[in-house]
Amino acid sequence: MNFKEKLLNALKIDEKQFIELTKEITLDDIENPLSFKNIDIAVNRIKKAIELKEKIMIYGDYDCDGISSVSILVNTFKQLNYDVGYYIPNRYKDGYGINERMVDVIHSRGYKVIITVDNGVSQMEALTKAKDYGIDVILTDHHEMLKEIPPCYCLVHPSFKNSSVLSECGAYVSFMLSRLLLNKIDHYLLCLAGLATISDLMPLKGYNRIIVKNTIKILKNEEISQFKILMDSKQIDEKALGFSLAPKINAVGRVKEDNSANKVVKYFVTDDFSKRIQLANFINSVNDQRKLMCAEAYSSLDFYDCTDDNVIVKYIPSLKEGLVGLVAGKILNIFNKPVIVFTKSENGLLKGSGRSLEGFSLGESFFKLRNLLEVYGGHALAGGLTIKEENLIEFKKQINLLAKDKIIKIKPKNIIDMDQDDFSYENYQILKKLSPFGEDFEEPYLQYKINVNQISFIGNMKQHIRGIINKGCSFIHFNVDKSKLNKKYVTLIGHLDEDYYKGDHNISFIVEEII
Repeated sequence: MNFKEKLLNALKIDEKQFIELTKEITLDDIENPLSFKNIDIAVNRIKKAIELKEKIMIYGDYDCDGISSVSILVNTFKQLNYDVGYYIPNRYKDGYGINERMVDVIHSRGYKVIITVDNGVSQMEALTKAKDYGIDVILTDHHEMLKEIPPCYCLVHPSFKNSSVLSECGAYVSFMLSRLLLNKIDHYLLCLAGLATISDLMPLKGYNRIIVKNTIKILKNEEISQFKILMDSKQIDEKALGFSLAPKINAVGRVKEDNSANKVVKYFVTDDFSKRIQLANFINSVNDQRKLMCAEAYSSLDFYDCTDDNVIVKYIPSLKEGLVGLVAGKILNIFNKPVIVFTKSENGLLKGSGRSLEGFSLGESFFKLRNLLEVYGGHALAGGLTIKEENLIEFKKQINLLAKDKIIKIKPKNIIDMDQDDFSYENYQILKKLSPFGEDFEEPYLQYKINVNQISFIGNMKQHIRGIINKGCSFIHFNVDKSKLNKKYVTLIGHLDEDYYKGDHNISFIVEEII
């Protein structure tokens, strides 16, 4: 079986689907904004506000999707030569979504229109207050709808569309709105929506896939400095956007306990290049801080007492609330068990974030243990909760009992068995044709059996390994667990990447696991 046949089998697609997935796409393939119900009503109200010179406030969220959403609309209004206000809430003081206190502030400053982006569908009290003040709220969001339609001037949401498609992110909805306001597709604003689509783990199918493919195509062909300055990777693809750029945008809202997330919007909307560089340095420094804090938190933990636990529950008093989910995710990836990490909050309360695996729903578990919780929410594989410190021991006991009889499934890796000749630049190109990979369309893992005599140790502490597979392909693995190299043959599992250091048509096998 040749590599392409192996690839199609792994992805469970046929040749016809391969052709469909790899065909050239253009801006013409992007969804028509008018498929969103009420979007014309939103556009007409905005045009009326501009005509009447009413003050408009754009209210977002502190993650990459929310920041991208706000940046799209602020840039849109700049092109319309109309000044607007914008606000990214503080995770620690404002919490998620528009709140009553901020509605009071917005009203006191004379705003007549609020456009929420990436939030709003669950903020009933705040929206009711805005309505009482006579403020028209154009609510754009993508989060799960409550049974009750929120009180607002109009609602633009993927759930209310004239066509049946997959869920899209908040920035996607903002981009659709901007497209109608500008009567064109702005390449930069499209790229912000594509970045958010990847960051918010939207399924990379349908229109989501089209917008991400167009984003990568534009970034490869055009000099968009807002992206180039912050991207560490030479290669422009979904991995660079998802693992290099998006975490930097998210870091500020996670780490800073002030309104610094608004500086990230300023980075994306300023025309002053020197200011943009200054803001990029700030964003990079906060991201470095985020990485250090997460590493220190993880290294402070002991896991010797977790061997028999069905659910790993950890309490790290000094960890920032915005980082608990990241640490929980890291622990889950290493131990393949559901994880909940808590940190100290106010008034004797602990705030936690959980990550789980198929077969054990955090949302259902939190509901069953609600008598021990102050606040909780989430879905099967991720959730948040607040608990009194004195209930922590009992909570750990009870959630482990709930998981005792559950069959928790480790997500199987989609693996292709590789022969030596399969590692070729031509096969790498076949694989790349199918990109972008991501949520609901994941890149298969490759595995290759090798004699340990072909492995060389590198690094100042000999902590990394590398070797040669064939003339055009080498392999490398960072921070290897040397105990896994005590057999004559081992199997390397990882992904292919282009080797920029050895010139054109050379590839590298980036090893992520050894078995």
